[in-house]
Amino acid sequence: MTMRRFLTAAAVLTALTTTVPVTTAGDWTRFRGNDGSGVVPDAKLPDTFDLNTNLLWKTEVPTGTSSPIIAGDRVFLTWFAGQARTIQCLDVTTGRELWQQSVDKAHDEPATPPADPTTPTPVCDGKRVYAFFPDAGVFAWDLEGHAVWNRPASVSTTMHGLSSSLVAVDGLIVQVVDQLNNSFITAYDAATGKTVWKNERVSGLTGAYSTPVVYRPEDGATQIITTGALEVVGYDAATGRRLWWVMGKCNAPVSSPVLIGDRLFFCEPVGEGIPFSMVAAMDANKDGKLQAEEGKISEPIFRLIGRIDSAWGDGDNAVDEQEWDKAFGSLKGKGGLVAIKVGGEGDMTKDNFLWSFRKSMPYIPSIITDDKLVLAVNDGGLVTAIDAQTGEQLNKGRLKKGTNKYYASPVGTSDRVVFADTQGVVNMVTRSEKWETLQTVELGDPVYATPAIAGDRLYIRTTTALFCFGRK
Repeated sequence: MTMRRFLTAAAVLTALTTTVPVTTAGDWTRFRGNDGSGVVPDAKLPDTFDLNTNLLWKTEVPTGTSSPIIAGDRVFLTWFAGQARTIQCLDVTTGRELWQQSVDKAHDEPATPPADPTTPTPVCDGKRVYAFFPDAGVFAWDLEGHAVWNRPASVSTTMHGLSSSLVAVDGLIVQVVDQLNNSFITAYDAATGKTVWKNERVSGLTGAYSTPVVYRPEDGATQIITTGALEVVGYDAATGRRLWWVMGKCNAPVSSPVLIGDRLFFCEPVGEGIPFSMVAAMDANKDGKLQAEEGKISEPIFRLIGRIDSAWGDGDNAVDEQEWDKAFGSLKGKGGLVAIKVGGEGDMTKDNFLWSFRKSMPYIPSIITDDKLVLAVNDGGLVTAIDAQTGEQLNKGRLKKGTNKYYASPVGTSDRVVFADTQGVVNMVTRSEKWETLQTVELGDPVYATPAIAGDRLYIRTTTALFCFGRK
């Protein structure tokens, strides 16, 4: 569907009355579930499941790395093919397609694989479903697939693409765009798409890629809490005002934060300097500098050269070893698994910091946590258990299977955690300090998208299909 046809459809179809499924606490309406924690405590997943046992349905789906979301009797996911960016709605009981709508790519937006034009996960507020395609824009449909509104996406300057997912809160759709420059956070009116507020954000060395969470304090305004380049920020959700911030605890987070009560947990590997020698081979004329033209051998490095030159260099369109070291020196010592208190006014760096754990933390997958235990999975299937109160390591071990890379974040219930690696090996383990493997399934197809849990069912998207497992 072209943009013109999208707008025409919106003008006609928004006048129609449709039946709206009501979302419940057991749904999974955004990336990593309703609260972004990746956990549905009361869900009852099957004790065993595989390609023959407790597989309720399987639906073939085209290429995409966004996660499925579930609202009422609908499953939504996005995918891309050629110039088309598509949202698809499936029946939750059968996996049968109910509708799909496509929009056209509007500009080139490079992304580092496995990121793609559909990496951001859609969000549903019970009235409409919203999707962000980095090379097309932000779009809203009602739950019958009728176009409601859209906002074009500007050409961004990222290193690896855009992956932060939309968040719905109190009649607003919030979008975070952390990039190499001109980073921002904005909120759209969920009914009309009108911009309600927009604020600039700090831009880091390599951008940031995580999805925010919503905090509702007992007293005070509802907040949007973001982890981004160099700082954690709490914004007033209604106005976008910066309420408080914590500096120097993160660099370029990809994994998303988890909020438990009034404590926030977030992670990334501890920042280290990358020696100039690692990119010296790109110095084609051997003058000791990386020219912008030389950097074009790799689009991410080309963009990084421009960022370093403008922020840490002398503006000559080239980066030498001193400028390179100065830029990457800004990352040293920050990162790891960090716990902070949330709330306050202004700079809360000293008052809100609780603890940090600095060993073997994942780059892409988010964590699973409650007020007692943090579980994190790293590449190679290395699972670390950490005391959520003190930050002390309790246990570390490697999964017997599922020892490849991890892009999908773990999801779970009150007593189980599900891990899925990039080769499609799925492990279900006990949610405990000394976790034990309960089930291992090999789907035979890579998994990059984070699974979902809703209605006692586990949804896993591979590169070619969406699986729904549940008790029969």
